[in-house]
Amino acid sequence: MKILEKLKDLDRRIIYLLVFLSIIIPLIPGFDFLKFPVSASKETKAIFDQIENLKEGDAVHIDFAFTPTQKAELLPFFEAFYKHCLKKKVKVFIYYAASVNGMGLGKETVKNIMNMDEFSHLKAGVDYIHMDYIPIMANIQIFSMVSDYKGTFKKEGKIFEGVETLEDIDFILGITGSGWHQPFIDMQIRFHYKFAMAVTAVIGPELIPYYQTGQLTGLSNGLRGAAEYEKLVSEKYEVNYYGSATKGLSSLTLSHLVVFGFVLIGNIVYFIERKRGGK
Repeated sequence: MKILEKLKDLDRRIIYLLVFLSIIIPLIPGFDFLKFPVSASKETKAIFDQIENLKEGDAVHIDFAFTPTQKAELLPFFEAFYKHCLKKKVKVFIYYAASVNGMGLGKETVKNIMNMDEFSHLKAGVDYIHMDYIPIMANIQIFSMVSDYKGTFKKEGKIFEGVETLEDIDFILGITGSGWHQPFIDMQIRFHYKFAMAVTAVIGPELIPYYQTGQLTGLSNGLRGAAEYEKLVSEKYEVNYYGSATKGLSSLTLSHLVVFGFVLIGNIVYFIERKRGGK
């Protein structure tokens, strides 16, 4: 069979080219039709549902604890979650406790979102606030809302009205590529807030026990979790909030399908040749 011979002798550069194209094409603008459907896990939807249950003016605390090296997995979730909070008209406190290197990334991302027409009327110090960086050993300051790195808590706008301690925060989200958030888990007993996390895929499994015991009330795992949240917010508000997570997941899915296809073809060729008595 000529086609069998051609497949057996297929230039490996063609395989590499097809894999490369399957990775890059879904990321190119205009190829949104390659978006693969994704269903939200119960852990990710738990975060979404808790924000949906908040009332206008409730307080949400985001612990932005990742650096640009973890941007690909975690920044898309932050963008989707932050937009969701703005849609719900809750007060957003953004804290950079463990990530002085990520502070610039966080502020630039928030600036870009606030420049969107639908959010441009919102104001810093009223609807959201950057709480900047406190060295890790000084974390107790954030629990009592005593002072930030600049010593300006409660002096930066009406957003602090009704917020005296973490007990006045309705929901806390930790976004991280490490497991340093143990203090937030421990302090739940004292301050009675709900706490969820969005993490890189590599540490997601080790946090499942915290979700099962209720110490975490939600958990987003890696790029897929971010894509799930993009879908949830987009469908709820009928706005296109699909971003880099959805495109990235589509890229991974398509490239895996291409590799799987070549593995399948290789096995088919092998069994046909063996049946025909070939080597």
